[in-house]
Amino acid sequence: MDVFFYITIIVALTLMYNAYEKKKSYEVKAKEIELEHKKVEVEKLRLEKVILEEKE
Repeated sequence: MDVFFYITIIVALTLMYNAYEKKKSYEVKAKEIELEHKKVEVEKLRLEKVILEEKE
């Protein structure tokens, strides 16, 4: 009975660790996407500024 208890604890801790690692990787991916979005917005603003300067 004791062996099964320890095996259950080890499996539970392993599953919790794997879930935590996946959560971290998803958060990193979300931040990378957000950063890329901000870069695109900055580039759009630069292009709009260049177009406005050319019109003048």
